[in-house]
Amino acid sequence: MGTQRSAQHLAVVITTMAAVLSCGCASVKAVDTAGSEPGAHATNYEVAITRKAVLPHPARRVFDYVAAEDVLPKVLTGYGPLPAVIGTSGNTGPWDTPGSARIVHLADGTALREAITHYAPPAEFAYRVWDFDHPIIRRLARHGRGEWTFTEADGSTHVTWTYTFTARGAVAVVPLSAVVGWLWRGYMQACLDNVLYHMATAPTAPRNP
Repeated sequence: MGTQRSAQHLAVVITTMAAVLSCGCASVKAVDTAGSEPGAHATNYEVAITRKAVLPHPARRVFDYVAAEDVLPKVLTGYGPLPAVIGTSGNTGPWDTPGSARIVHLADGTALREAITHYAPPAEFAYRVWDFDHPIIRRLARHGRGEWTFTEADGSTHVTWTYTFTARGAVAVVPLSAVVGWLWRGYMQACLDNVLYHMATAPTAPRNP
């Protein structure tokens, strides 16, 4: 049984490496979660992608803009078959408080849930997403997490944004890697481009209460 599982794991790793090399963007790792919680899968496969940008603004201003409660429709404007965000609803608490959750509504009528997991201005914040309605993502990913870091240097801010999806089993790793490496990469880049544009044209950045 162990040998069979090792062979299956090796096949997934090799195939996934080929997919990653072909798209040059996403990275994959297997995470052993056996015994971590009731009902946990023995092995989770995570597919991650990181995008970076340098914005000519102080870190606190960039953080406040990106982490603002109302920012999503301004910056997540869609990419290819991935729809834009049109709004949010059902907040369970202030958006600067870890544990607060909400529903994110997309332009194609689908939705997902999002919760803040870490909030430490002006350096970093993180969130978790799950309950995907989108037909592509829901078939490939169980949930995801986003992590932003902000480092100020010489009057500008270096932004690093990493998105990590947990695949729906080994068979979903390769197609999820392709989606993340091509479509989600473009989705994230469009977001960063929108942040840069709006911060350059807005007289002041939105701030969390």
